[in-house]
Amino acid sequence: MRRVVAIAVMAIMVVGVAGISSAGAQGNGRQGVTGSEIRVGGLASPVSVLNVPYVDGFDGVNAYFDIINKQGGVFGKKLKLVAQLDDQGAPSGNIRAVRSLVEEKKVFAVLPVMTNSFAGGSYLASKNIPTFGYNVDSGWCGTVAEGAAIQNDVLKNNIFTGQCPRKSLFGQRGSFICFSCAQIAPAYVAQQEGLTKGAIFSYTHPSSVACSVGAEQGFKEFGIDLVYEDKSLEFGFTDVSADVQAMKDKGVQFVTTCMDFGGAFKISQGLKQAGVDDVVFYAPEGYRADTIKKFGKQLNNWFFGLSFADWQSKVVPKGTNAYLKAMKAKGISPSEQSQAGWINAQLFVEGLKKAGKDFTQQSVVDAINSITDFDADGMLPPQNWTSDGHGPGHEDCTAYVEAVNGKFVPRYGKPGQPLVCFPDNPRAPTLDNPYYRPLKPGETVPTANG
Repeated sequence: MRRVVAIAVMAIMVVGVAGISSAGAQGNGRQGVTGSEIRVGGLASPVSVLNVPYVDGFDGVNAYFDIINKQGGVFGKKLKLVAQLDDQGAPSGNIRAVRSLVEEKKVFAVLPVMTNSFAGGSYLASKNIPTFGYNVDSGWCGTVAEGAAIQNDVLKNNIFTGQCPRKSLFGQRGSFICFSCAQIAPAYVAQQEGLTKGAIFSYTHPSSVACSVGAEQGFKEFGIDLVYEDKSLEFGFTDVSADVQAMKDKGVQFVTTCMDFGGAFKISQGLKQAGVDDVVFYAPEGYRADTIKKFGKQLNNWFFGLSFADWQSKVVPKGTNAYLKAMKAKGISPSEQSQAGWINAQLFVEGLKKAGKDFTQQSVVDAINSITDFDADGMLPPQNWTSDGHGPGHEDCTAYVEAVNGKFVPRYGKPGQPLVCFPDNPRAPTLDNPYYRPLKPGETVPTANG
């Protein structure tokens, strides 16, 4: 199951060619398809919303499309990102943007969706538009009530068969997130570093608060003493003096946050200004080359948990190598958001190819929902879109890096196997026996009982 820390966080209508009537022939399920192109469009929130580079998602999509187009495209048609809209980081803007993509830009598919709020998910699902993006919001699964029902079944009834109803929406790490489920990653870092006294911080945003509940449960489940917590912080907060003093008084050794990097960094700086330099931070967001370059040694004692293979290991998966090579060729600094766009584009292309040359929007959705082992060439733990992709999964995998003197250094994984994994549903009783992905030939996934 994906127990992730969430951040509460100009197309032209074309006259048909070679007998194709128009790119906007919506009734046949091939809107946006011409004799030579498959047209898609995406949207992103501005960087100013949470200081997260959501717009990088467009770079990832374009880079992957360039590779496919150089190979002749898909069924002889080039892939084209014809619209890159800004949703202003607001739910109303998100809804306007997705409607514009479908009704005005006449796109075949929507990708990438790179936003902290996916209010437009309902509209896209109702139109059955193949949609791909960066999943940090429950809108990828369904309504708040629909997502909560699956989550409550997991938490209260030990039922793991619930499925998200929005089957045409495909997040880069699946479409279901159990925000309040016990998180393994922060507790695992604390255990590995021999730390027992923890603190948790979140924003007042509902997703951030729910994430803090998951962090609490993870601490409780795996023996980390929660000695301080603050769920009252607002976006853009400035004063952390009271929090810093409380952490000093309680001897906090380890901090995990359910917020963006900027918010977590303010807390870290507050501690250092108070003379506390040895507290370890676990961060769910901020793994970017420009971050480590800018802050350097100020990030010592920071660990980052990743839902994908890291970029610093000596041996990286095939997909990671291809992504990093493409970014270098374009002079673009890698980021989690551009990589998510790359993964979105790869899944879309696999869906197109699997649907066949007479593909429609419906057949692409159906094709993806029949894929049982999408891992973006080793970048991700395998996604089974027949079940786990739209519901609770059966393993928990994270790659870890530590910031050390201005560099990200991989931790806890094995050579060629950066993802540290545990069985889930049911879960192993301890974190003593992880397994590692990508699996090597002959290796199998252990059960919760070994």
